[in-house]
Amino acid sequence: MTPARRDVVTGHDSTMRVAHLTTVDLSLRFLLWPQLLSIEDAGGEAIGISSPGPWVAELEEAGITHIPLQSSTRGMNVVSDFKAAAQLWREVRKASLTVLHTHNPKPGIYGRILGRLAGVPVVINTMHGFYATETDPVLKRLLIYGLEAVASRFSDAELHQNPEDLQLAKRLRIVPRRRARLLGNGIDLERFDPSATPSGVRDRIRGELGVSPEDLVVGSVGRLVAEKGYLELLEAAERLGDGFVFVIVGPKDSDKADAIPAAVVEDAEAHGVRVLGMRTDVEDLYPAMDMFVLPSHREGFPRAAMEAAAMGLPIVATDIRGCRQVVEDGVNGLLVPVRDADSLVRAIRSLAEDPVLRTTMSEASRRIAVERFDETDVVRLVLETYRDVLEAKGMSHMMPAGMLAERVVSAPREAGPADSRALANLHFDLIGGGFLPRLGRSFMRVLYRGLLDWPGTKTMVAEDGGGITGFVVAVDDIGAFYRFFIRKRWLSATLAAFPALLDPRVVRRAWESMRYGSEGDAASIPAEILSLGVAARARGQGLSGTLLKSVLEELESAGSTDVKVVVGSSNSVAIAAYERAGFTRHDTIEVHRGESSEVLIWRPT
Repeated sequence: MTPARRDVVTGHDSTMRVAHLTTVDLSLRFLLWPQLLSIEDAGGEAIGISSPGPWVAELEEAGITHIPLQSSTRGMNVVSDFKAAAQLWREVRKASLTVLHTHNPKPGIYGRILGRLAGVPVVINTMHGFYATETDPVLKRLLIYGLEAVASRFSDAELHQNPEDLQLAKRLRIVPRRRARLLGNGIDLERFDPSATPSGVRDRIRGELGVSPEDLVVGSVGRLVAEKGYLELLEAAERLGDGFVFVIVGPKDSDKADAIPAAVVEDAEAHGVRVLGMRTDVEDLYPAMDMFVLPSHREGFPRAAMEAAAMGLPIVATDIRGCRQVVEDGVNGLLVPVRDADSLVRAIRSLAEDPVLRTTMSEASRRIAVERFDETDVVRLVLETYRDVLEAKGMSHMMPAGMLAERVVSAPREAGPADSRALANLHFDLIGGGFLPRLGRSFMRVLYRGLLDWPGTKTMVAEDGGGITGFVVAVDDIGAFYRFFIRKRWLSATLAAFPALLDPRVVRRAWESMRYGSEGDAASIPAEILSLGVAARARGQGLSGTLLKSVLEELESAGSTDVKVVVGSSNSVAIAAYERAGFTRHDTIEVHRGESSEVLIWRPT
């Protein structure tokens, strides 16, 4: 278990790949669209994982890769959920992800656990609202909170949209405190801006809906499920009668056990309720409304209510977590008890009878939205979380340039023991085609701790605004290092490389690595360059040459005359880099059976 000489810079793709996991593609397109695009804008690769659906084409047109989970559904189906989890396991293991970002209750549970077990370096979860409320039975709360507590131990950060959820998670220790962060929620304030609404939109939409100028339009947006409070809303519509027109916007959700029956929808339409189904022009529908109503039983941080607030609508909502973050009772709307049709009727009627109050609340809604619901703040916090976790794990080299505050590369400095984790990760991610990374990330960390403990190691690193972005590792006596590493680290290295060492081919290649250098002309040159790597964002600046020059100066000052490096014969990029630094080809050998390698030698001038 020692360094294989083929592990020098290869130009392997080190793009940061971020996958967002949701149940359905609708969430990727309409809830996570800005976060997906922000990864592309920063220079990374955005991936969406969900059940296939009508919005996949639009994702792919925007350059977002989509991985379908054929069995993923919103409803509770143990067999389908197990199949979806099994497919996720297979896909994640071959996707070379940097970050797996999970959402929704079911994929949020199995996604965090499987992502960590599959070796994804960074696992993040966004909590869109606990699927248990204060009024739910104790057993349901114990089950939901227990599952979340287990899953949160597999993630690196837990982003809570709702401050009340965050407080609950901390109080009950559902989430480790150091991982919990407040994310909030946001919308596109330019899209949802009443001042940007073209003139005539209100009259056009109301005309299409058959609404007279005197009618008061009560609108609601959300999936057609009982949890959204539609049964209470439809009861209120029936009781309020003439003068009120109720407009419901949202897709059917037949997978859910509480889906509103088709017969109920048909009866509502027969009594004048406009049920519009899924619409993508909601920014035109809001101006046609006089107030917005959201009588939900459970919410995380309701996007539709934020949109309505941004469009300057007074809001009637239930007094629950999530709605309380959008509606200040008596300021920009009214809060009513859950499942209370009587209170809902009174609140709607009170706003209908007081146009001055509606105007005051309308102005307050827009002000609150501008102050609190800007989606650019959410995107910034998500990217900051990725950056913080990557830096803490010594993987800042994976961050694209667009995520860094600055890109000034420092002069090379000598690495210390504290850099071992970052260097191991950098080697693993940049030089993945070599033998050593096949032994696993944990083995690489053991190896680099050993290298930085060995007094004859010369390791130079360069940094930019995101941490170490380039490195070169050399030893003044490769044989002496081998003996030191085997004597001091054999047990930890073996454990870290398990179960890879169960493969006879891996054992053979490890033995070939240890035997290399004991024979032939190259054995007379003890000093050797072991690895050289430069992150993608720092390439094209001559950094590999600068690093090589600095480490060769260190070796020369320590008494080394000749220095060798062994590179796979097919690795033209690395060979060219060494030749530019003054190395010349010396011999062609086989370190591993059937694989040709070039020996290059550097001599002081």
